[in-house]
Amino acid sequence: MPQAIGACAGFAAFSVSIVVGISSQNAVETVLSRALLAMLLAFVGGFAIGLVCDWIVTQQLELIDSESDTETADGAERTDDTDGLTGVDILDEADQRVASRAVQSENREAVGRRREKNSV
Repeated sequence: MPQAIGACAGFAAFSVSIVVGISSQNAVETVLSRALLAMLLAFVGGFAIGLVCDWIVTQQLELIDSESDTETADGAERTDDTDGLTGVDILDEADQRVASRAVQSENREAVGRRREKNSV
């Protein structure tokens, strides 16, 4: 993750430097040298920010793992709001409900048509 953040920051700094340098009508050598310097500095800064973000994510994951280990060590079972269902299971159930409702509505329409035929 740090490399990606550093690369994105470096590319952004390089792009902005090129646009600003061209718009101010500087010499090509000046524009490129300043853009490369900005890219290098932005990469270093972005890499540092990426390291901090990576460290924060690691700390939070360790905290979550330690909380779940503490809960299971105390003998308390971990309960989920989905009762063990995954997102795929929930979607499958929803598809089945929609399909059953469609069949029910088709049956009601067919019954209504039959009643109309029989009454005529």
